[in-house]
Amino acid sequence: MPGARGKVITMKLFLWVLLGLMTTGLAFLFVISPWTPRNPYVQDLLVVFFGAPSVGAFWMLYVAIRYEKRPLRFVCLAFIPFAFLWYYFERVRPGKLVQREQLN
Repeated sequence: MPGARGKVITMKLFLWVLLGLMTTGLAFLFVISPWTPRNPYVQDLLVVFFGAPSVGAFWMLYVAIRYEKRPLRFVCLAFIPFAFLWYYFERVRPGKLVQREQLN
């Protein structure tokens, strides 16, 4: 099946775009809704939810500039909220798996 690999990559890309749109939509609903959290745990979760993209973007910038051969495209992707999740699961984590397999 020569086209099966391309379909898998297209499907993964579609799922990542869908996840990004859902998280952005959830953040938009949090911002425009009149609801304010009264529980301190929910407040902490919201701080993490809104702080994670900033910290993740700085981490992604650092790793891309330090380890990628051509970092410009990843530096540009770092400015998209929650893109660091894609970078970690699709670029960083598979590389660690290859290194573990080479050690065995």
